[in-house]
Amino acid sequence: MIGFSTFKPLSEAVKLTPAELTKPNGITGEDRIEILLRLVKSNQPLELAKGGTFVVTDIEHAVAGIETWKKDKSDRKKPIALKGDNDTFITSSDLKKAKVFGGGGGAGGGTLNTKNTESHQCVMIQAMLDHGLQSEEFFTDDIMKAAYKKVFVDASIDEVLSVSDTWITSSYQSAMLLIKNGYVNKGMTFHRGDKVMAQIYAKKNVAFKNSGFPNLKDDKWNPGDIWAVAKNFNVKKELGDDSVKTLNLDILEHFVDRRLVGISLKMVKKKGKFVEMNVNRPPDVDDHKVKEILLQGKSRGDFWSTKGGTVVYDVGELMLKDNSAGGSVKMELKGKTARGGGAGWGIIIDAAKQVFRKSVVSEKFKADVFGTAKKIEKGDKKSIEKFWKMYNHFYSNDTFEDFSANLKKKDKFWISAKYGVISICYMVSINSGPKANRFITKIVNYAGSKAEDSSSYIKVYE
Repeated sequence: MIGFSTFKPLSEAVKLTPAELTKPNGITGEDRIEILLRLVKSNQPLELAKGGTFVVTDIEHAVAGIETWKKDKSDRKKPIALKGDNDTFITSSDLKKAKVFGGGGGAGGGTLNTKNTESHQCVMIQAMLDHGLQSEEFFTDDIMKAAYKKVFVDASIDEVLSVSDTWITSSYQSAMLLIKNGYVNKGMTFHRGDKVMAQIYAKKNVAFKNSGFPNLKDDKWNPGDIWAVAKNFNVKKELGDDSVKTLNLDILEHFVDRRLVGISLKMVKKKGKFVEMNVNRPPDVDDHKVKEILLQGKSRGDFWSTKGGTVVYDVGELMLKDNSAGGSVKMELKGKTARGGGAGWGIIIDAAKQVFRKSVVSEKFKADVFGTAKKIEKGDKKSIEKFWKMYNHFYSNDTFEDFSANLKKKDKFWISAKYGVISICYMVSINSGPKANRFITKIVNYAGSKAEDSSSYIKVYE
């Protein structure tokens, strides 16, 4: 069955080409080919790049084609044929790189898959505690259904059982690791997206308010995707919220005693590793030093060829870019995966105020930065001169006339992004030395969930 939207899009979305199909979902880490296989098997509608959806009706043929594509490297240069109702045919290249595949600029399907895989992890841990360290094949659907009744998750049993083979293996390996190393036990219950987790993060909100601190996002304070909680543990009574310090010390104490353990999950394909995070007080944060500020590419291009920027520090890079056209600028760790962690505009400006005691722009991006960009586009002299002052700090040999001529070629969205980027870079540059290093340290640690006010958890990864 082919369904089409009632409107025609102005342009086609990004297609799921063979090259894109070989990559993992940058959000969840799941291989895109495995996602496609799961969607086909479950008879889910597939989004088309030109709009509308397509439902595969010849599932057997499609599955065979996908399996061949996975095994034969020569086939991976070709799209996979898919058959629908009334002898309609498309290929995988006609599909949209939708949210479920890690595209579309949002979490959407990625979030749904995360809910399922994280809930599956809870169930797998429970099943393994019930039956011991058996082989992966031992944990049949019936055993998982029985274990599901004992956990507290926001995915249905059908959703839990729908996860791909890749994620089943990941759950199995992670559960083995957590049990063998004593982070979970039979005296615990396992939670994902339930009222217990909500209570924990509600405590965080109150603690930050009582301390007079800017509130950290939930996953920056503690990125536990799932939580292991002692059966007799009472969140409301056993976690203090009079201050962030009190709360984090309580979290640490219960983490050490294995009564409250936040668990951050990454895909594990073969053999997992683990690391305890934020288990020292004072916090075990890293210190970093600024090495270089780039408002253009490292090897090519110039200031005008990109709207982003980069702050190079001692052991990595922070990429500066806008979230969307006219949207606020963020700083994102450049990592091996699509998302290395980041800090939004509010966090950036708050860190600037803490370290530099002031900021060249306000926390109100829409009003200050994008508002200035619109004025610049219209030729407002005062706004252009503000931009020029920062530009000239980095490009002192350029003339105002050349700057103005290049600026006229850009629209308000490009100007907004670049103005936001250069505002941050300018602050760092004019405060070079200990203050700049302190600012970057705050951003890097926040992005990596190692902020000074973050709490204890364990990270499981490949």
